Amino acid sequence: MVMPKVGVGYSELEDSFAAGQAMARTAMVQGELDACDLALLFSTCQHHPQALRDGVRSVIGPDARMTGGWAVGAITNDVLGYGGFQTGIACFSIPSDHFQLFRVDGLADRERDVGVELGKKLVEAGVDAAGTPKLLFYDSINRLSGRTKLNMAMPLLAGMREAVPHLKNLVGAGLVGDMAGQPTFQWFDDDISQQCAIALTFSPNIHMHTAILRGAFPVGDYHRVTRAEGPVIIEIDGRPALDVVSTLIGGVRDPSEFAFHVMLGVNQGDPWGPYVEENYSNCLCLRTDIKRKHLIMFEPELVDGMQFQLMSRHHDPGAIARKVDDLFLQIGAEKPVFALYINCAGRAGAYAGVEDEDAQYVQSAINGREPLLGFYSGVEIGPIRGEPKSMDWTGVLCLFTVKPDEP
Repeated sequence: MVMPKVGVGYSELEDSFAAGQAMARTAMVQGELDACDLALLFSTCQHHPQALRDGVRSVIGPDARMTGGWAVGAITNDVLGYGGFQTGIACFSIPSDHFQLFRVDGLADRERDVGVELGKKLVEAGVDAAGTPKLLFYDSINRLSGRTKLNMAMPLLAGMREAVPHLKNLVGAGLVGDMAGQPTFQWFDDDISQQCAIALTFSPNIHMHTAILRGAFPVGDYHRVTRAEGPVIIEIDGRPALDVVSTLIGGVRDPSEFAFHVMLGVNQGDPWGPYVEENYSNCLCLRTDIKRKHLIMFEPELVDGMQFQLMSRHHDPGAIARKVDDLFLQIGAEKPVFALYINCAGRAGAYAGVEDEDAQYVQSAINGREPLLGFYSGVEIGPIRGEPKSMDWTGVLCLFTVKPDEP
C-alpha cells in the first residue's frame, strides 16, 4: 500500500491567519510532505475559526479535506499549552480512498437521533466494520436556550449502536472551547459548524492501537446509587448523595468544591476480582446542588442500582511510560505513522491543581517515535472491554500503524 506520511505543527501566535499558516507550514516540513490530503486541527476558542481555517488553507491548498474543532489546548511531540492561543495540526499525505469524513448536524437535544443518523452514514459507506478505525468529535456544550447544557456522549453512542450493533474500534471526544464551557466550532472542509457530530474513518489497512491512561485508582468499598435522574445522583445507599460523598472524602473538601474534583469509578469487570485498571471508567462531578444535596455528573452513567467506588487521582510517570511502551510492543512489525492523544482538560496541571503535566509524560514516552498531535477535551471516548464508552478525567492515546506488506 502507499505509506501515509504525517507531519504535525503548533503555534501560539495571536493572529489567527498567521497561526494557521505557521503551524501548517511546520507540519508540511516536519512530515516532508509534497501535498496534504487531510488536515486534523484543534485550537483554543481565542482564535477566529474562519481566519484560522484560511491560514491553514493558504498552505495545504483548496482540495485537502479538513476537520477538527475548538479545544481547551493543544499538544505535540515537544510542546503543549492551554488557555491561550494554542493551536495544533496534523497534515496527512494519504490516498483519498484510505479515509472518509461524515457529519450530522442538529445535535442539541437530539444526541440519540444524531447517533443513529451518523451510524447509518457509516453503514451506507461501508466503513462500519469492527476493524475500521473511527474517530468521533462532537460539541459538548449546548447553549441554544441561553442556559448551559451538556450534549451527552452516552445517548450519542447508543444511537450509533442502533445502526451499527457491532460498533468497535472507535475513540473520540466531546469538544469544548475553554474550561468556562465555551461551545466549540468544528471544521468540516470549508464549512464551520456548531452542534454537530463528525466521524473520521480510516481504511482497515490503517490500524489503530489504543491505551487508556486513567491516573486514578479506587479507594474504599462499593456504594450503590439508590436514586438518580439522568446525570443527577440524588441518593446513595439510601441517603442524600452529597452527605455520603462528604463522608467518603473525610470532609477534606467542601461540597461547593466537588465540581471537577470528586470522581466515582465504575468497574466494568468482576467486582470482587483483582483490581484491573482497564475495567474502570471514571465519572466526574460537573457541579453540586447544595440545597437539594444532589451530585450532578457529566454523563448519566450512574443509574439506579449501579455500584461505584470513590476514585483517588494520581499521575504516575512510570505507569504512563509502561503503557506507551506496551502499546509500541503491540504493533510488532507494523510501522507507526501517527499518534493522537485525547486528554481531559481537567488533567491539565493548572486545572488539576498540580505542578506536573501528564501530557509531558506522554511526550517523553513517545520520544519522537512517531508524530504526535493531542488536544484537551471535555469528554473522552475510548474502549473498555472492547466497547467504546464515554469517560472523564482520562487520557486516550492512539497509535496509527500500517503493515508495509499490505496491499
